[in-house]
Amino acid sequence: MEVKLLYPQLIGYSLVLAFMMLLFWRRRNKHKKGVIVANSRYIKKKAYYKFLSAKYHLINLLIKIVCILLILASAILTARIYKTERHEEKKENRDIMLCMDVSGSVYNLDEEILGTFIDIVSHLKDERFGISVFDSSPVTILPLTTDYDYAIKVLENLKAGFRKTNVQREDRFGNISTISRVMNYSSIRDMFAGAYSGSGSSLIGDGLAYCGSTFKQNDGRTKIIVFTTDNELSGSPLITLDDAAGYCKKMDVKVYPIGTKSINGSKRSGLVNAANVTGGKYYDYSSFSTNEIVKDIEQLNKTSIISNVYVTNQDLPERVFIYLIYLIPLLYVLSWRVRI
Repeated sequence: MEVKLLYPQLIGYSLVLAFMMLLFWRRRNKHKKGVIVANSRYIKKKAYYKFLSAKYHLINLLIKIVCILLILASAILTARIYKTERHEEKKENRDIMLCMDVSGSVYNLDEEILGTFIDIVSHLKDERFGISVFDSSPVTILPLTTDYDYAIKVLENLKAGFRKTNVQREDRFGNISTISRVMNYSSIRDMFAGAYSGSGSSLIGDGLAYCGSTFKQNDGRTKIIVFTTDNELSGSPLITLDDAAGYCKKMDVKVYPIGTKSINGSKRSGLVNAANVTGGKYYDYSSFSTNEIVKDIEQLNKTSIISNVYVTNQDLPERVFIYLIYLIPLLYVLSWRVRI
């Protein structure tokens, strides 16, 4: 904060005026309006006369001081005293990308994760969120955005596409069992049409690398990928999972993979390695809770950037005006008291 005057030259003018008034008081004829009395030496020796004389000179001095203060206070008000303040608007800089494997074996995991992220997104503030999916090809469903209402709507629509129903199935021995299955596979295919346009299935490295490329490098933001997959590679990816993890590390992106219930062996260790390389954490679908991943994401440091800087000017007449309110009646009282 810095205090300034809009018209500082007025202070100089008031000081000149105050100095001229002092000269006037000093040089004026003290007996111009009085009556000259001879042989007053005896009176001046009286204690009462000395008391009245001291009182007169003291009050007269106070009147001069109050007059000068009034001149200065009036000059400061006229000069418009104000303060300037520099304000910085900061925003939390964290980007969260949900990267989902949408091959059929991951549908159960995807449905639960979508429900989790509806809650996560509803509590975001100044952070960006996006969604990408992949099977044989990676596709962006929702670019990084702070439009949380729209993001939640997209998540709810995707979750509805994975809605299941119980159906009865008869095996070749005539045994009837009830299973839960996705109601409409065609609706999922429509939602993620671009993800099924290539050859192969669950091209893990391509999906992760593509999602990592949606971030900007060295932009000072905390970057997170929540990666759902079974790591069941079927086809020839352009990029291996290890290379994709290395790319994410280069982009300063932390990867949080979530494996399916059936994942094991090298498939699981591949995702664990991707998490370790990037500084993230691996979760097993069978044991992790949605609250756990929310807590881990929230514990990550959010970087802050100054999004806007502006300066405000605010007039400060209050204190000077209060001085004037007290000085004016004080001058009146002193002028009345000087009449001895």
